[in-house]
Amino acid sequence: MAKALAALTLGLCVALSTFASAAEKKQPDWSQLTPEQQQILSPLASDWNNFDNKRRRGWLLTAKRYPKMKPEQQQRLQAKMRRWAELTPEQRRIARENYKKLAKQPLEEREMLKRKWQERQKLNQARSNAATPATSVPGTPAAPAAPAAPGSYEAVTSPAPAVQTR
Repeated sequence: MAKALAALTLGLCVALSTFASAAEKKQPDWSQLTPEQQQILSPLASDWNNFDNKRRRGWLLTAKRYPKMKPEQQQRLQAKMRRWAELTPEQRRIARENYKKLAKQPLEEREMLKRKWQERQKLNQARSNAATPATSVPGTPAAPAAPAAPGSYEAVTSPAPAVQTR
């Protein structure tokens, strides 16, 4: 009985160490990605080799799903990657902090912020559609932009807190 228990314990230790080493497997550097992966993840090229393994693994899973996405989803993902790549390290830090704050908010508050953000997006789209070059008068200033909605991309990247905590 003791030998069986020892063998079982040893087997579990080996299995767990194998699992742990698989989870810690080094993810490929940029030069090791396939051309298709490089094309999909191109906005992240300059930062890729600075990503930790977890982040690389996540992006590689996204790249794997990418061909199955609808064209609108692909465009949205590309735009998000480009915007993220354009952020300074400080803006990224602030965005991560604001995301964590938002995630801690109750679901009702997050839904309210989402609705406000969508309304703001519609308003901004209507304003940009109304301000076409054919209708604007040269020398007149453009309408001031509305302040960013809490939780919006603009608010997340600005130094001001996007979500007020209680």
